[in-house]
Amino acid sequence: MIRLPCPMRRASRWRAAGWCGSVTLGAVVLGLLAAGCAATGDDPGAATASTAGSGGTAGAGGAASAGAGSGAGGNGIEPGPDGLHCSADLRSIVDGDGVLVETCPPTEGCLDNECVPACQAAAASKGSVGCDFVIATPDFFGEDGVPGATSPCFAVFIANNWTSAVQIQVSRGGQALDPKVYGRVASDSADPATWPALPATGLAPNQVAVLLMSRDASTNYQCPTEPLAVDGSTAVTGTGRGEAFHVSTDLPVTTYDILPFGGATSFLPSAELVLPTTAWGTNYMLVVPPLGNSDFWEDAGPQWAQVVAAENDTTVIVAPTVALPGGPGIEPAPANAATTFTLDAGEFIQWDPAGEISGTVIAADKPVAATGGNAYLCLTSATSTSGGCDSAHQQIPPVTALGWLYAVSPYASRMSPAPESVPYRIMATVAGTTLSYDPPVPGAPLTLGAGEVADFEATTAFVVQSQGDTHPFYVGQMMTGCGLTGGSGLCTGDEEFVNVLPPTQYLSRYAFFTDPTYKTTSLVITRQKTKNGFEDVEIDCLGQVQFWQPIGESGEYEYATPYLLDNGKPKNGCANGPHRAWSKGPFGLTVWGTASYASYAYPAGGNAAAVNRVVIPPPK
Repeated sequence: MIRLPCPMRRASRWRAAGWCGSVTLGAVVLGLLAAGCAATGDDPGAATASTAGSGGTAGAGGAASAGAGSGAGGNGIEPGPDGLHCSADLRSIVDGDGVLVETCPPTEGCLDNECVPACQAAAASKGSVGCDFVIATPDFFGEDGVPGATSPCFAVFIANNWTSAVQIQVSRGGQALDPKVYGRVASDSADPATWPALPATGLAPNQVAVLLMSRDASTNYQCPTEPLAVDGSTAVTGTGRGEAFHVSTDLPVTTYDILPFGGATSFLPSAELVLPTTAWGTNYMLVVPPLGNSDFWEDAGPQWAQVVAAENDTTVIVAPTVALPGGPGIEPAPANAATTFTLDAGEFIQWDPAGEISGTVIAADKPVAATGGNAYLCLTSATSTSGGCDSAHQQIPPVTALGWLYAVSPYASRMSPAPESVPYRIMATVAGTTLSYDPPVPGAPLTLGAGEVADFEATTAFVVQSQGDTHPFYVGQMMTGCGLTGGSGLCTGDEEFVNVLPPTQYLSRYAFFTDPTYKTTSLVITRQKTKNGFEDVEIDCLGQVQFWQPIGESGEYEYATPYLLDNGKPKNGCANGPHRAWSKGPFGLTVWGTASYASYAYPAGGNAAAVNRVVIPPPK
C-alpha cells in the first residue's frame, strides 16, 4: 500500500511524521454495484417484492413499500385491486404471491402494473436509481489555501443496474463531454490505470464505469490516468457559484462520486450516493458533519454546504441557522431569516465556511439537491483518543424521505470483543419531537426542537423513534480516528460519516462492491420481522448470515456484522469485489472497509420515496 506525504498544516499527531494512510479502489467504488444489479438464478429474491412498513402511516405516494436492489421506491409498485404489482426490481409484473406474470422487454420497466420505458419506471419509483443526475464537485480543504491540496481528482461512478448495455452522456455548462474519452470500466485490479476504456457499445450489465471528471493541475492528488472530462478545476473556492456536471443515461443506473480519487495513491477520501433528479425534493433541513475535535487537531473543518438545481429559474429560499458569508454572485444570508437565491439548470451555490449550518431550512419552487460536508473531519470518542482526519460529504434526503423510526446497528468493533463507542448525530425537523430508545442510551437526547442537533455516543444497537410520521428526524453514524484505547494497535479505520436509513427504506436484495485493497471488509445487516418471522438473509459467498443479535426488547429488529475478510483472512472463501445479498424480507445493509488510517462506508441502496407529508416552511 502506498503512502503519501500529508499537508503538514492538517497533520494530526498520528500523521506528524508526514505520512498519511492510503485509500484505494473501494473508497472509490463505494458500492458501485450497490442496489440494483440483475439477480441471477441463485437469488430467490429476484422476482419478489417486499413491504417494509415499520408501523405508522405511509406518506405521500404510499411509500411504506420498499423497493428492491434497484433502489426502487414505493411509487408505482403498489398492488392493484387484482393483486398484480410490479416486481421489486421493476422489471416484471407479478401476482399477489410474487409469481411471475409478465417480464418487461429489456428496455422497459414496470409502472402501475404495465411495462413502460425503463427510465420512466425508475423516475416514478423515486428510488436511488435513475437516468438523470446533476453532480456538483465537492469542496475540499485545499480550497482554503493548503498548498498542493487544491481541487484533487474528482470521479463519478456509474453502475449499470439493468439487463442491457447503457449509453452514458455527460455535459457541463452546455458543452458535451464524451465519456468514452475519459471513462474506464472498473475491474478487480487495484490499479485504475489498467482498467479498460468505456466502449462505444456502452456499459455492460453489472459493470461500473469510472468517469474521471476533473482536477487542478497543481494538486498533489492527481488522477491515476488521463485524459479527463475537464482538464482543470471544477471546484468552487470558498463561497460562490459553480457549474455542475449533467450525467444522463438511456437505462436506469446507480451513481456515486468520490473526491479525491486515485486508487492506491489517494487518501482523505469522501464519497456519496448521488440521488437522481427524479428523487430530489423541494424541502430540506440541511445536516453537516460536526466540526470535530479542533482542540486536538489544528484547523479542523471547515464545514460546508451546497445546493444545486436541475432547471432554469429555480427559486431557492434559504433560512440558515448561522449567518452565511457572501461571495461572487452570492449575497450574505443572515441567520434566522429567509434569503432568496435563483439558480439555473446545473448551477450550484456553495457556502464555505458554512459553520454549524445543520437545521437550516431550504425551500424551492423546483426540485433541488442539498449536500453537507466537512473538509477535514477529526473525531474522538470515549474509546478513541486520536487518529487521522478525513474529508466527508453526504447528499441529504428531502424532509419527506426522513423516517420517524430507525433501527441503528453499530459497525463491527475495532476493539473486539470489547464494544466500541460509536458517535451519532441526530436532528429533529419538527418542534416538540420526543424520542424514545430501546434500550435506553445514556446521554442521548429525549426531546429536540425544530432543527436542533444533538451528538451522542452508544456502545450498543438501539431503536429510536419519535411520536410518528408527523415528526421525522435524521440520524447519521460516524467512525472515529484509529487511535483506540483498546484493540490491535494497528490504527485501523479512520473518520467516516454516513447516513442511517430508516426501515421504511429497506430493500429485499442488494448488489455491492467491496474494495480489494482493504484488508478488512465487514457488513452491518439489520433485518425487520415480517408476518412470517425473521427471514433468512444470504450473502453470495457466506451463505446464510448467522449470529443475529436482538435490537432492544421489542423483538422487531435484529442485526449482524459478518466479515468477508478480517485482516486479510477470507471468511468462507470470500474475497473483495462484487457481491450480492438477498432475502424474502426487508433488511438494511451498510458496507464497511477498514485499513491502516483509512475507512469507507456506504448504505448499499435505499428507497428515497416520500414516507411522510411533513413540510418545513422557511421563516417569513
